[in-house]
Amino acid sequence: LWSLFPILGILGFGGLPFVVSLFWVNLFATIFFFGLMFIRGKWSELKNILVWKYTLGVVLFICVLFYGFYFYGLQSTVPANASIVALFEVVPTYIFFQLIRKEHFDSKHILGIILGVIGVLIVLLPKSDGFRYGDLIILCATIFPPIGNWYQQKVRKIASTETILLLRHLLSLPFFFFSIYLIGSSVSFKDIEPVLGWLLLNGVVVFGISKILWVEGIHRMSVTRAIAISGLNPIFTVIFAWLIISQTPT
Repeated sequence: LWSLFPILGILGFGGLPFVVSLFWVNLFATIFFFGLMFIRGKWSELKNILVWKYTLGVVLFICVLFYGFYFYGLQSTVPANASIVALFEVVPTYIFFQLIRKEHFDSKHILGIILGVIGVLIVLLPKSDGFRYGDLIILCATIFPPIGNWYQQKVRKIASTETILLLRHLLSLPFFFFSIYLIGSSVSFKDIEPVLGWLLLNGVVVFGISKILWVEGIHRMSVTRAIAISGLNPIFTVIFAWLIISQTPT
């Protein structure tokens, strides 16, 4: 599911500034989780101050910094590149959880990380048309998720996934709205009509369902192992990009 993110992200731009697209995706995700919270009846969890504290950490490092850099970078690259460069996330994740959290990793994990770095470097090497600026921006984005995922693990111990994800999207909205105001743009519904379906799909499927699976996953295993498994993403991104936007794999 997450492998659809670069494709839906690009399809959802429709000439809009990236922060406008990001605002609407988060709004649709917020509505989705409000509905889920209504069904599950988890409202009492919102009374716990620690839930808000940890979720703010998730908002800062994932919703604002990671997605902000990622959406900005998507404007200047292609989905396959974005997905492969994002694999570099395993490196800062390893450093954070190995050096700070003291998690143990064997030689196979280290070899996998080295090969991942080599793969990213191959993508970043200058082509005939030079560097893709967006690839470098997405590379910067990968620095932030390890800390955000650490906060997600902590808050998941005291709250349900739907509560966490509702809060993280709800608390992200004011930041993106303020950013849109600063760049002199607007959040007019009329502006997004041509790409409404893609934004809605991104908000519900990628930012909604796939994030439920992710938070539940890292609640049951180490973040580094989860990141390693997500190395399958580029394979599916290339396939979906071929099928959905006719971008033939090179």
